[in-house]
Amino acid sequence: MTMQVVIPLVLVTVLTVYFAIAWRAWARVRGTRVVICPETKHPVAVKVDVGHAMTTAVWEKPDLRLSTCTRWPEGHDCDQLCVKQIEYTPEQTRPKAMAAHFFAGLRCSICQRPIEPPSNITLQPGFMDPATRKVQTWNDLAPQDLPEAIATRRALCSNCTLAESFRQRFPDKVVDRVRH
Repeated sequence: MTMQVVIPLVLVTVLTVYFAIAWRAWARVRGTRVVICPETKHPVAVKVDVGHAMTTAVWEKPDLRLSTCTRWPEGHDCDQLCVKQIEYTPEQTRPKAMAAHFFAGLRCSICQRPIEPPSNITLQPGFMDPATRKVQTWNDLAPQDLPEAIATRRALCSNCTLAESFRQRFPDKVVDRVRH
């Protein structure tokens, strides 16, 4: 092989490896995360600076830093110690993974059927506030409110979530029938 073939081949190989490393870093840190703020000890929704993580991953271990936080702008100058939670348990900080873990094995509070885990192609399960009976799907909640909903609200299957939310929005259009 001549140098005219070897040099481009090596260059393409190196660029492919760098692209794969950057893509893996992107897939690992993208999206909204829910972490516990070390300062307030309350859940917050954060996003990682994906561009910085991809760039640093190519050269060495990805350096994670936040691009947004629900405590900002007042807490913008924090030490970002919550990033360690994302580094140690990246999947468990994703809201969808938190919801899937919560709904796994539960039965609906209304119909007592097993609750299907959240999916991108089906109706979403939800929560009912026991005091107000207000119903919301899990993904309609602000990400930082998900841990509180998991701790204090009742779980509903996707069908009951849809039916109860319709009942709340259009009470004059709902007729309750007594089962025989």
